[in-house]
Formats: sequence, structure tokens, C-alpha cells
Amino acid sequence: MSAHGPILGRALRIGLYAVMGWLGLYGIAIPLFGYLSYIGALLFPLVGVIEVLGAVLALTKGGPWAWAYLLGNLGVLTATFVVFAVVPVGVSVHWQPNTAATAPLYLAFTSLGLVLGIVAGARMRRPPP
Repeated sequence: MSAHGPILGRALRIGLYAVMGWLGLYGIAIPLFGYLSYIGALLFPLVGVIEVLGAVLALTKGGPWAWAYLLGNLGVLTATFVVFAVVPVGVSVHWQPNTAATAPLYLAFTSLGLVLGIVAGARMRRPPP
């Protein structure tokens, strides 16, 4: 076993968490700005700080913190991709989306994905990736 094994493994883990955090941050930014408009711009730095704190806790504490971080971001991304898949199908059958009604639903749907991912991750007992 080489001495670079643990260092490379740690670097890959940090990279995985950074990519998941970055994608999750953008996944929540779209509905946050879409529904809250300028107030979303005021809240976005807070969301960024929460994301960084979550990554630090996930990398240092591990266990359920790491799973909650990863699955929470995965829940946001899954909700975002589901919405991005459903809307073109609806538009193709001549459904005209009303942004006054769909923007809060989109934020609620991505928030639900975040909460479900965090709850599932907090209950996970396996060692995190």
C-alpha cells in the first residue's frame, strides 16, 4: 500500500463533496431566485454559508452528517431534474405554465427534496463514501 492512498482518497472525497455542494447550491438557487426574486438575492449568501458549514461538518464529523449532506444535495438535484423533465412534456402538450403558480411549487418541491434527503441521510448508519 502506498503512502498516497489515504491522501488521494481524502482528496477524492473532498472533491465529491465540493461538486455535490456546488450542484446543490445551484439547484436551490434557481427556485429561490425564481420565487423570491430580490429577497432571494439577500438570502443566497446565507444559503451559501449553510452549504459550506454542511460540507465542513460532513467532512469532519462523518457518519450521519456526511449522509445528510450528500443525500440532501441529491434530493435537491433530483427534484430539479424532475421539474426540468416534467415542464417540457407539459409544454409539448400545449400546457402554458403560469409562473405565479409554478414558482412557489418549484421552490416547495426542491425544499421537499432537500428535507427528505437530510432526513434519510440522518437515519443512515453505514459509513459514508
